[in-house]
Amino acid sequence: MWIPPVLFSVFLIVTVCCYFVFPGLNLIPIPINLSGIVISFAGLMLMGKAAQLFKKYQTTMTFEKSTFLIREGVFSKTRNPAYIGMFLILIGIGICLGNMLSLFTPFMFTLLTHYLFVLKEERLMFQAFGQKYLDYKTKVKRWI
Repeated sequence: MWIPPVLFSVFLIVTVCCYFVFPGLNLIPIPINLSGIVISFAGLMLMGKAAQLFKKYQTTMTFEKSTFLIREGVFSKTRNPAYIGMFLILIGIGICLGNMLSLFTPFMFTLLTHYLFVLKEERLMFQAFGQKYLDYKTKVKRWI
């Protein structure tokens, strides 16, 4: 079953494989590639903040009916902080590995995530919260 963590894991594997399969594209030099650590860490922090808020309000991170519309913290800046966190982790690892091809995988991940999950999640949120969700959508961007 395709769920966001599975899709993320697949793209993480592809990102790492690019390093080994296409060594001629490992072009980002040391120490510039080390900036990827900071970017990946920022992604982990963003995902952690989102998870804390889900736990605080005891609502779901799955495709079940949500019980609370979180509009504070990272959710006041983006409607999809966990997916942005995953994107940052992927791009950070790609930079760390120094492989130019692996810099495309985060964008492919985000594109697939948008069409496979985000649009469905938005429909579910509208069904659960109606006008409250529409008001939230007008104030907070989907991505950034």
